[in-house]
Amino acid sequence: MAYELATDGGQVIESSKKSGPLVFMHGKGVMLPGLDKRLEGMTKGESKTFELGPEEAFGRVEDSPTRKIGRTEFPAQMDIKPGLSFAADLPGGQTIRLEVVEVTDAEVTVRMVHPLAGKRLKMSVEIVGVRPASAQEKTAGRAL
Repeated sequence: MAYELATDGGQVIESSKKSGPLVFMHGKGVMLPGLDKRLEGMTKGESKTFELGPEEAFGRVEDSPTRKIGRTEFPAQMDIKPGLSFAADLPGGQTIRLEVVEVTDAEVTVRMVHPLAGKRLKMSVEIVGVRPASAQEKTAGRAL
């Protein structure tokens, strides 16, 4: 599938023009939640443009997962309180936002927010090929 993913304002986030077409197993839920249903019934050569609401893309901010981090992981002098947010780098180069939800003497509970959480996105797709999954792919649950 060739694709372009953009913000509601038109800023391109990701495009197969840079990374090449995606190869994946349709219906396995490995892509954005709203994508599988939008691709249903499409055939080779068919194109479509559509919008994805937050719940169909990277989720709502308030639904982002939380994690408890030991208070000792933060500088002792840092005034940590609910509502504080800061960026955190993940392995692989992705950056997420951590929002402080709760603070105790021992732990800080943070919400891990994807940069695109809560945003409406626009997506254009073109199906460049369709084939049945191999037995090995069916076992693996993903395209190989």
